[in-house]
Amino acid sequence: MATSNTRAPLLCLAVAVVFSALSRQALAAGEGSKEADKIAALPGQPKDAALQQYSGYVNLGDKYGKSLFYYFVEATADPAKKPLLLWLNGGPGCSSFGIGALQEVGPFRVDTDGKTLCTNKYSWNSVANVLFLESPVGVGFSYAADTEVYKVMGDNMTSSDSLQFLLKWLDRFPEYKGRDLFIVGESYAGHYVPELATAIQVAKITRPAEIPINLKGIALGNAILEFASEQSALYEFLWQHAFLSDTGHSLIAQSCKGVDDNSPLCSGAKDTAYAQLGHFDIYNIYAPTCHDKKVKATSSNCMDLADPCAQYYVEAYLNQPEVKKAIHANIGLPYPWTRCRAYNLLRFGDSPKVSMLPYIKAIANSGVRVWVFSGDLDAMVPVMATKQSMQKLGLPVVADWRPWSTEAQEVGGYVIEYKGLEFMTLRGCGHLVPIDQPASALVIFKAFLEGKPLPKAAPMVD
Repeated sequence: MATSNTRAPLLCLAVAVVFSALSRQALAAGEGSKEADKIAALPGQPKDAALQQYSGYVNLGDKYGKSLFYYFVEATADPAKKPLLLWLNGGPGCSSFGIGALQEVGPFRVDTDGKTLCTNKYSWNSVANVLFLESPVGVGFSYAADTEVYKVMGDNMTSSDSLQFLLKWLDRFPEYKGRDLFIVGESYAGHYVPELATAIQVAKITRPAEIPINLKGIALGNAILEFASEQSALYEFLWQHAFLSDTGHSLIAQSCKGVDDNSPLCSGAKDTAYAQLGHFDIYNIYAPTCHDKKVKATSSNCMDLADPCAQYYVEAYLNQPEVKKAIHANIGLPYPWTRCRAYNLLRFGDSPKVSMLPYIKAIANSGVRVWVFSGDLDAMVPVMATKQSMQKLGLPVVADWRPWSTEAQEVGGYVIEYKGLEFMTLRGCGHLVPIDQPASALVIFKAFLEGKPLPKAAPMVD
């Protein structure tokens, strides 16, 4: 044990030295150039893929030596006329590149061999220029020269860093200055997106000449907005779907005095109920789970876009040296790329743990378009909890609850329009909507960009 304790400080020092050297190497290699960031082609991408894509680092120039990694893909047609979308995954600590781009809304999906890319016909760059940011620092390929920053990371630092990133990125891609900007995120991005939007609005008031950002709208998917209420609703959701026993449901009701009850009695009741559930995907209660976390020797041609093991194919792909080289990632990082960094949500620095609703209401009242969407099979952030949060905002109803239609003329979900905000559900979706129903997700995104109502569904007939 003495030997282990002696080595730990030396290891930390060695890692810090490595990071410092890597940061200097990145700058010396030409970081900060749009031309240097251009991707000739991603390894394994379809030969007929015709698109402009970029990736690399934006160094924030702060005392920690933070370098944030991004992936950017231009719209497939008329990019100069299309808006800019910033996509953020949540966690806190999950990769927008590995999840958002390569599993959800980017131009490619990773096949089962962990080497081949297949075209995503529902890619959002069909209607927008899409920018994926690995945030906060330490997530994915993003890193800091001073690793001590990971101990003090929180909401405020994340929003400040994201704004600085965006301003520096716009200097690198000046043709997007003043372009309509939309910010979309999932899960814990229910914190990231409203906080970044607020930071942008405050900066535009306090230093308008320095902020060439035209924020038009934000959209939040299965967003963590009121964590205590959402965790309480988890058990109610599972009981209503016949996963949780009546006994377990009654025990929780008798033991817990409210959504904020963290007493040993309440926690014990929840733990007892949870232990009786069995193994399934809490993020999509009806989805199959992954039993083989290894890549397959043969390719499936991406026939199953909702493959439950897809994250392991992505991990294998992004850890290939030739892939890291092609995307200008820092190949000297002393750890492999991982899907999510282990930030504890309840201890994430200065997180406003009680409620994000004041942010949401202020943004909705400011004239910035706000859409909130919820997959109805997600137990982690149950649709009923988000629906109740929307009601708590106290915004006047403009158009009441109704079904909306997919392009296949099916009911895609339901929508209600409030003054300044729309809330919609997606039928048959879990926590990550574009994975489960990519066509429906694209319908919503197109309408969101255009500020148009979702298509009306045909009435039910006998």
